[in-house]
Amino acid sequence: MKIVLFSLFGINVYSHGVFLTLAMIIGGLLLFRLANKEQLETKNFLYNYVVSLITGVFASRILFYLININSYQNIYQVAEIWEGGLVSFAGFVAGAFAFYLLLKTQKQKILPWFDLTGIVFPLALAIGRIGCVLNGEIGIKSNSIISYYGYAPVAAFEIYLGIAIFIINFSLYLYAKKHLIPYFLIFNFVAFYSFVRIFIDSYRADPSLLIGINLSQLTSLMVFIIAIISFSLYFYKGKWRQNGSR
Repeated sequence: MKIVLFSLFGINVYSHGVFLTLAMIIGGLLLFRLANKEQLETKNFLYNYVVSLITGVFASRILFYLININSYQNIYQVAEIWEGGLVSFAGFVAGAFAFYLLLKTQKQKILPWFDLTGIVFPLALAIGRIGCVLNGEIGIKSNSIISYYGYAPVAAFEIYLGIAIFIINFSLYLYAKKHLIPYFLIFNFVAFYSFVRIFIDSYRADPSLLIGINLSQLTSLMVFIIAIISFSLYFYKGKWRQNGSR
């Protein structure tokens, strides 16, 4: 655990904030480069990206605060992002919705941008979770083979998951792009990530609901079902043909 990464002129620099910032910068640079490669309109990219990031971080922090409200002394602590505590699903949904609205207002192509986020976001997520590990975010006590000092390293699992999805989607993009239908990369990320999270989150230190699973597992399950249904409808209605092949 290394909550404070280093100190500069007496000011503590927190590992969570550093890796969250790195995730945003690296993710943005990669998305910008891929967008240029796809010849997408990037004139408003910086504005769209920053607005979406702020929206996503704010939403993920607010939801984390509401879920763990008993752990806070006052509402002002919601701004202490460097202390850790973000709900990735809330951040992704809110940020993606803001990005969608901006693209729609600017009359840009939407699906190509979202497919590229299916490559970029898993990598950014993995980088950000490094800060969570250093911040000491762990799961329940466990004596299993996957435990680390007696605890389940939930955040570390998400690092491996993000890297795995990034490698898969980036490889598909590089070597099989012509054979992929629009929307597949973003679907693959959301479906794969949420499905694995159903199992990972069983080790998260969240209170169980009446149905025997915790809130994180229920959220992951709902996102997975929505992803499957939306992609199935998109595919079987033939909308991918209307949007053309890659």
